[in-house]
Amino acid sequence: MQKLHVIIYSYLDYRLYLKDYYNSAKRINPRFSYRYFSEQVGVKAPNFLQWLIEGKRNLAKATIPRVVKALALDNKEADYFLNLVLFTQAKTISAKTQYFKKLLEIRRPLKAGLISETQYEHYSHWYNEAIRELLRYVEFDPDTKYAFRNLGKMVYPHITESQAKKAIKQLLKLGLVYKDKKGIIKQADEFITTGDEVNSFFVRKFHESMIALAKESQDRFAPEFRDVSSVTMSISDECFSLIKQEVQQMRKRVMDLVKMDRKPNNVYQLNFQFFPLVPKKKRNKGRNL
Repeated sequence: MQKLHVIIYSYLDYRLYLKDYYNSAKRINPRFSYRYFSEQVGVKAPNFLQWLIEGKRNLAKATIPRVVKALALDNKEADYFLNLVLFTQAKTISAKTQYFKKLLEIRRPLKAGLISETQYEHYSHWYNEAIRELLRYVEFDPDTKYAFRNLGKMVYPHITESQAKKAIKQLLKLGLVYKDKKGIIKQADEFITTGDEVNSFFVRKFHESMIALAKESQDRFAPEFRDVSSVTMSISDECFSLIKQEVQQMRKRVMDLVKMDRKPNNVYQLNFQFFPLVPKKKRNKGRNL
């Protein structure tokens, strides 16, 4: 099959890559079809590629080499595609982290680094967002003596001077802070929200680190400086949906309160967790292909 100019290194989801590959192939050759691709891979299902793109099936590891051959990928691209499939289909944060790091290793020698790498670093460290919120009310001049060392001591637990410097660099690159005419670094936007449903790998990494900090907060801070509570309940699916909506509405009401607060003097973290303690059977989305 003819090699297409769809740069695989710009993707973090193999399904999106296959979708763009299909559309590109279709533009070049209108006779290109899902059935034709299946024949090239050597699978009986004529909608093999369509099912993968739509997420109705997962790509089995044993089938990847045949897909790679059909896509006409070279060795480096094939290695990237393999890890891209494993990253996309991984179920846990630890597994996704493992494959994402491999993707970065493959991309960097090829000078294909994207903003996603900075996003990953941003959400991998809890203190990046803490510093960003700190700059909402603290005047930070990076050119003053021991500026980054002092900045690192403002958050708790304290971070190193190099960590603070790297955090500021990443925040500037992402456009989350900016340097004004006087050289003072300030928060660019008042708020960042990930929405009600968070599927992003980067944000899941951030949640993971914040949940760990919440656990440690019970030892670090006296009760008057924190609020940790929980409720265990047996509920119906309908009640679950209602409670979930209530949590989402509460989060939005909290954000409204924060927006009205014009004189902040501290940075707090508020976590919401609502999860089952008894496993529920999942619908079978189909076998791997």
